[in-house]
Amino acid sequence: MTKNPAHTIPDLIMANIPRDLLMGIEDALEAGAMRAFSKTKDLAKGHRKSALGQMRHFQMNETFNEALLAANAEMVPLRGNGVVVGKSGVLQLSRLNISESAWNNSNRSVTRRKLAEANKGMKHLLLPSLFDPVEVNAGTLFIVACFSGSLQIHPEKPTQIYIAVPDEKMEGWLFREKLGLFLSRYDEAPKQVDLAQPKLKTKLLNTERQTAS
Repeated sequence: MTKNPAHTIPDLIMANIPRDLLMGIEDALEAGAMRAFSKTKDLAKGHRKSALGQMRHFQMNETFNEALLAANAEMVPLRGNGVVVGKSGVLQLSRLNISESAWNNSNRSVTRRKLAEANKGMKHLLLPSLFDPVEVNAGTLFIVACFSGSLQIHPEKPTQIYIAVPDEKMEGWLFREKLGLFLSRYDEAPKQVDLAQPKLKTKLLNTERQTAS
């Protein structure tokens, strides 16, 4: 649980997730995307795009897993198409890949919709002036890698990486910001002495295969 009630969603994220973890995930996802591109760039054009999408899923899951390991997370081995979920403080972290124009297609995964149910209490953080500080006991955020959707426009890496918090039904986004911009918030936040060490745990959840995730 957060040490103090949160006024906004960014406050809640910064209180629970160390900056170094987010920076490690950012680097890991870019590395995974490059691995996927390298393994598929010489395939026949007719199925290269589909192969690249599938390879991104596996390679970026692997590097996301590596980033959590580097943060001393308690891990369950990667297996099949499982969604990797980490936990820091009260927040769960997962990841997904989308095309730049397909933000509304991210709710196809049953598992991700289940994870988003934890965000029911976060809607009170959208209007902080109308509510007292809110004690949030659980929540889920996604690190979203956006790709161009084209083999001609930067197929080797995401065009942007976002930190995003879906609503409880994963039909919209309560908060969405470029990860690089969000990281700058840690520099602006008041310095606090916090002896709490977020404990990171991960587990594998079964979900259907998604070509572009």
